Amino acid sequence: MDVTQDLFISHAGADKTRYIEPLSARLAEHHITFWLDNLEISWGDSVPLRINEGLRQSRFLLLCLSPRFLGRKWPEAELGAALAVQTESGQRRVLPLILEGKEQVLAEYPLLAGLSYREYTEPDMVANELAAVIGKPSSDPFALNVVVESVHTGRLCNLRVARSVSVRWLTDQAQRGLGVKEAADTGAYMPFLVRWVLVDQRAEQDWSDLPRSEKRAVQAIIKVGDKIRTCLNERDRLSDLGIDDGIVFHMYAIEDERFNLATAITLA
Repeated sequence: MDVTQDLFISHAGADKTRYIEPLSARLAEHHITFWLDNLEISWGDSVPLRINEGLRQSRFLLLCLSPRFLGRKWPEAELGAALAVQTESGQRRVLPLILEGKEQVLAEYPLLAGLSYREYTEPDMVANELAAVIGKPSSDPFALNVVVESVHTGRLCNLRVARSVSVRWLTDQAQRGLGVKEAADTGAYMPFLVRWVLVDQRAEQDWSDLPRSEKRAVQAIIKVGDKIRTCLNERDRLSDLGIDDGIVFHMYAIEDERFNLATAITLA
């Protein structure tokens, strides 16, 4: 059967009003086509038949996870079917989106920890990233294309983001996309906590020249024209920093100045 839509949205009915309806509205603005149960299943239809048909006709399964998803008959059946197809074909089909309750969800479905997942932030942000994955043009003509590379692993993460997002939001998205962690296992009794810093590739030398004590306070360092701009506040917006479209960041780990014994013991 031919693929006729971009996404099959698998979710728990209890999450529809708070999460799914706002997100589906943004998806429509991006011209992303999707299968959603209340739009596709009519009175008297065979539910299994319609679900199987929807899965076969969709390029991707958007798996919207929350504690309310766990143990539900139809969402879990959709998850199993999509993972089976992905395993058999070797092609990416499943896009996990954790709405809330990440620890509970990953404890219930440990297999998902091996997939690159996203956490729900704002409907616009999720829709923008989905549009980039699917290959749809962004509804925001002023959105930025940002590339982030981990200098420790060499992995790349391509993001398309609104200029209004914060440096912290961008760092969090890059951290998830690159699969890097906030705690390094050094073999010691307590883990070594780290924080990730975005360094404009054109400002590498300036970052390298900073004393270690000053690096600990930096959230991002950017070259704007001939000047170096240092961001010390994680809530600063990209638009305020003068970030250019197509910027390439290298992401560095620095010891977390917020490290404290109580936190370390909790993570140990």
